[in-house]
Amino acid sequence: MGAAITPRPGCEFDRFLYASLGDDANGMPLTVLSALARVDVDPWEEAAKLTLLSQDAAVKQLVSLFGLLRNTSANLDPARFAVSLVALLPAPLARANSKFKSMSQSVPEKSSGSASTLLSVLTYLMFMLFSSWLLANLEAPQQKPADAGASPTADSPALPVARQAEAP
Repeated sequence: MGAAITPRPGCEFDRFLYASLGDDANGMPLTVLSALARVDVDPWEEAAKLTLLSQDAAVKQLVSLFGLLRNTSANLDPARFAVSLVALLPAPLARANSKFKSMSQSVPEKSSGSASTLLSVLTYLMFMLFSSWLLANLEAPQQKPADAGASPTADSPALPVARQAEAP
């Protein structure tokens, strides 16, 4: 059985974000992605916002963002580019369906994650308790005191004998 291919998040905006706007004043290629990044806007977040707007509002938003660009070629007409670029955005319904589909494929069930975490914690605690018990029982055995009435054997040291003082 082959692995399921899940689309990466934000791939529905690739046609829009990688569309060419021409070259900048330095001769570097300019895409929507690089243009939005140059004006300090997250390209994927902005594309998602534009998808939720009406076509006219999205065009106005793009024109205002492209107006902030510096060092661009003189033939960049933001209004002309904005209309054709908004057409590259996915329809709001298609975007929502693809987002929910990719989320449902990539996010594991919460119950299985929390159950495995709980099982891991319990296993760790049991291991620690067993280790503590094992270390406590592996200490050197204590020597028992010898019985007072028992006589010393060859293996045990002789008990000291008290000497009585002789009377003169």
